Amino acid sequence: MSDPLFRNLEGAGDPGGAVPVAGLLDAIVADAAPPVAGRPRTIGVMVASVDGHVAVNGRSGALGGPEDRAVFRGLRSRADALLVGTGTLNAERYSTTLDAPHRQEREAAGLPPEPLLATITRSFALDEDVPLLHEPLTHAVVYTETEPPYGVDDGHVDVVVLPSATPEAALRDLAGRGARQVNCEGGPSLLAALARDGVLDELLVTVSPLLVGGDDALTMLRGELGRDGTPLPMALRGVWRGGDVLFLHYHLKNGSPA
Repeated sequence: MSDPLFRNLEGAGDPGGAVPVAGLLDAIVADAAPPVAGRPRTIGVMVASVDGHVAVNGRSGALGGPEDRAVFRGLRSRADALLVGTGTLNAERYSTTLDAPHRQEREAAGLPPEPLLATITRSFALDEDVPLLHEPLTHAVVYTETEPPYGVDDGHVDVVVLPSATPEAALRDLAGRGARQVNCEGGPSLLAALARDGVLDELLVTVSPLLVGGDDALTMLRGELGRDGTPLPMALRGVWRGGDVLFLHYHLKNGSPA
């Protein structure tokens, strides 16, 4: 199977011919939201069906195809850290996050083979048997307010106990570890918390060409985004197409009117 190609339909870049995934990734990485001192650039990376579902039978993987996987893994390979909700880690059974070619590219560039994998869990609700806790290639950071109820391998898992394990506190710690770009891969509650706290800079949404149906709530973010329920405005920065899949890149207008 040939590698997927992508076309820039409109946005911050110039529309043009089809390019490989590196062209799309270059455009997204270059079009950064204004930096905020003391914390890394934070990009929400989510996939949803056309009718708004973010999972099929509790997992997001069934929504992806070759185009989505190419962008998702490529953006991972350019991140310094991944921030993932505990429920998503438990459900998706995270272990390593990149394939061998991406790890080799990172090592050739002088980077660790895998990005840091971070999560926030105030009550340490991470399953003891989740693979990332036992995968030596993965360096995990767990932000919590309590000591873990079981032993963890401190050789590749850092447990950071904070008075208040908030998204901002976690991001500032990641900045101290050298992270300049953090991809948040959900789930909906964590993504909502980042947006609510004003520390989500960008959102990359993959629109999967599927209709899922069912009775599940149709939401990419779960929870209130502000005290008065006012929606958060965003600016569309890029629209890309790969096959029948759309990729929408937004900047959040944190502190700006709609």
